Amino acid sequence: MNLQVEFEGDEGQEDAVLAVKARNEAEKIRILSAIAGNSPSRLIDRVAWILNHYPQARDSDVKCQLLYWKTFQQDLYSGGDISIDNYPNLERLPSIARARAFIQNTHGLFIASPEVRRTRGKLEEEEKQRILDARPAHPVYCIYADESGKTSKYLLVGSLWVLRSYDTMKITRAINQRKDELNFKGEMHFKDINNGNLETYLELLGSIVKNSEAVSFKGLAVERRGLKNIDDTLDKLFYHMIIQGIHEENKSGRAVLPRNLQFRKDSEEESKDKLSIMEIELQLKNAAKNIFNDNVYIDIVESEDSSISPLMQIADLFVSSISRVLNKEEGKEGPKDIFAKKFLASFGVSTLNTELDIFGDCVRFS
Repeated sequence: MNLQVEFEGDEGQEDAVLAVKARNEAEKIRILSAIAGNSPSRLIDRVAWILNHYPQARDSDVKCQLLYWKTFQQDLYSGGDISIDNYPNLERLPSIARARAFIQNTHGLFIASPEVRRTRGKLEEEEKQRILDARPAHPVYCIYADESGKTSKYLLVGSLWVLRSYDTMKITRAINQRKDELNFKGEMHFKDINNGNLETYLELLGSIVKNSEAVSFKGLAVERRGLKNIDDTLDKLFYHMIIQGIHEENKSGRAVLPRNLQFRKDSEEESKDKLSIMEIELQLKNAAKNIFNDNVYIDIVESEDSSISPLMQIADLFVSSISRVLNKEEGKEGPKDIFAKKFLASFGVSTLNTELDIFGDCVRFS
């Protein structure tokens, strides 16, 4: 009898542990989704967003608090001295510190430097090597990429580059606000553009253009004829697009090195995405060392569901617009053609001819 009671107790403890793990995993997914969508509403989501985009905040709760205020409480604090009248309404340091600790210690996200971890008493031997590879505190290239043309003359990849961290949220907010004003439901998808919603899509394009001070677009295409492996070619196109994009942004002075790099591509099939991401990440890490002399740190390479990311939806509109021009079929100009030309013209890409800009064996846009 006693043995049976003890066994049931052990089972109960195991169930409780599993339940806690499940809750923590669900919470972690919710936090990461809020970051991906650039629309964090809860305190913990907002702190996680700060830790993701500003590595220096991982080591300092005060720095995290100031960035939190400047990002999420702009009406009360924009930098400099703190108003006595506004201070009571600003988020308190203990609340931010608790959220930061939960994000780092429970979920293992956006961890602090080894030195700070030792001070906080959280550095364990088995974690040391992983933490030594922690991201340096450089500005970030935030890249959102998509593909098009798998059954057309040209196979393409295209990407939206956000060169200032805060602008990921600024653009997202502007788009979501305009969607609400226009009563636009769901995702922005190029394939859904028609005569009935063309004006709405052009209105949304206006919001994108208006908030594009720290944005650029990159694209790369190749003729599909003769390609044996489409997926392998897409991985190579993504890689070369990123490398060329880094060179261009650094040379232009818009986003000089050193930089951290976050690359996200629109998700398709889970197994295929994993292989693609592994290959792209490996090649980018080699390039960071051998081409950019460790002045690029590969922070994130992952697939992302466009349904939670307006920025990924913009990448879809861009690459699909390129594809529409390059792969144009004979016939009357329709709403998709109108939108494609308007989108590309808004960002300085001439569509006077279908050749656009030739680069070696590829068609290149930037």
